[in-house]
Amino acid sequence: MTGTGSPTLRRRRLAVELRRLREAAGLTGVQVAKELRWSTSKVSRLETGQVVPQEGDVEKLLRYFNADSETSGRLLGLTRDAHRKGWWEKYAEDMPEQVITLAGLEDEAAEIRSWYANVVPGMLQTYGYASVINGLYQSLQALPSGKIERRTQFRLRRQELLTSGKLDYSTILDEAVLRRRYGSQEVMKEQLRWLLEVSDSPNVSIRVLPLDASHPADGSHFILMKFPEVPGLGTLYDELLYTEDFPVSSLAEDESVVYMYSILYGNLEKVALDQRQSKKLIASLAR
Repeated sequence: MTGTGSPTLRRRRLAVELRRLREAAGLTGVQVAKELRWSTSKVSRLETGQVVPQEGDVEKLLRYFNADSETSGRLLGLTRDAHRKGWWEKYAEDMPEQVITLAGLEDEAAEIRSWYANVVPGMLQTYGYASVINGLYQSLQALPSGKIERRTQFRLRRQELLTSGKLDYSTILDEAVLRRRYGSQEVMKEQLRWLLEVSDSPNVSIRVLPLDASHPADGSHFILMKFPEVPGLGTLYDELLYTEDFPVSSLAEDESVVYMYSILYGNLEKVALDQRQSKKLIASLAR
């Protein structure tokens, strides 16, 4: 099955499949590079997803690994899909690379869970709130006004996943997020009203961690993403972790690290207000 799903995840899946084929053949990257007259760095980049391989290169690898026709057809289909462009790629010059990768992964995720301690998650920000947040980076990164506007539009575009019906989205916000003002009072009220509105969606859960609750999370933000199984391809990752800590964000695949954050999220759920109580608190601040 090809032609569906996020090209970002397809590229990562293709890289993993190529590495698995090499290992199953009992070959090293150095041996492959020597036989195909490639550099070892090229083989490494293909197997880590740093580059999208050309179809001809994949065909050479498949022949060298003696892949069967079913495997060859599947991986060549992945190669073609990996070359497709996602909507997020037109913002590549305006956004950090790791954020572009995040958007591509979000596009295929079936479930997202997140914790935010200081700001409203980008996927839930209003235009006014996002404009203020992006404007704060102008003095730090010398961003032109046009790039700030495009970054704001990028955040709004990500929100379309919430209305697509294919994503279950849950977030826990520290109460400080609701009380810390970005922009005018009207900007904040608009943001809080939007949180109330979007929380009525059956696939969206917004819960608040009250200020008087003890919890083990620090000020870092994190996002946990689960992905659906693709017929014929399976599931590449059970869950991925994305951490946001200015100015560095990172993506983690290590199962032990992802599991630790999953446990952390579960602990936050235990002390957070339920959805009804959270909506009541947000409503009181939105007046």
